[in-house]
Amino acid sequence: MSRKLVCVGALLASVLASSAMAQSGNISVPGLISASGSNGSTVKNSTINVSGNSAKRVTAGGGSVGIKVAELEMQGVANVNSVNITGSEVSDSVINVTDNTAEDIYAIGGTANVNSVNIN
Repeated sequence: MSRKLVCVGALLASVLASSAMAQSGNISVPGLISASGSNGSTVKNSTINVSGNSAKRVTAGGGSVGIKVAELEMQGVANVNSVNITGSEVSDSVINVTDNTAEDIYAIGGTANVNSVNIN
């Protein structure tokens, strides 16, 4: 019975945190379940422009918490004036990141992608 409650609790935590995890995330319950993945799409024959933007005072925070029966890990990611493509396929496309400015960008326990293109 307690194992079912742990599983339901871990599933609920992952669902509630899914908006913070965006398109990817991890969940682990020792001895029961461990999963990692991302949702993606296909981008073909496209032009993506990130141009003329300004960002100030952005902070990304992340970290992990765990007890004997479950662990939740959330990665704080700040995509500032950036294109971040995770778990997707890109072909025959052009990505332009130009004339953007960013000031006071911090990543505490996470990652700050600033004026960049990131394909994972």
